[in-house]
Amino acid sequence: MVRSLVEWKLATKIVGDIVREWDPYSLMSLGAPHDEFDVEIAAVVKEVGRIRSAADATVVLNRVFSGAFGDDGFPREDCADVGAKLFEKLNDANLLKGG
Repeated sequence: MVRSLVEWKLATKIVGDIVREWDPYSLMSLGAPHDEFDVEIAAVVKEVGRIRSAADATVVLNRVFSGAFGDDGFPREDCADVGAKLFEKLNDANLLKGG
């Protein structure tokens, strides 16, 4: 769970790095600015307290990106690998409840 400004910044960096590497719709590789996903990254960070598993992280990513871009292209199963990676990195950084 994000409990301080320091943790918020760390969570934002972790989520940002993962989302930009994932690059939904290949927007970054097409020349989109570095801040292209900042709104979605912030929305995911706000939900970090709800993440207790890779499946939870997948649900959060699916909801945020489906809400931002529409259901096309963001079925839950397409977010599973990214969700697992997000869970692992947030857990390793002790940012999750009980972490």
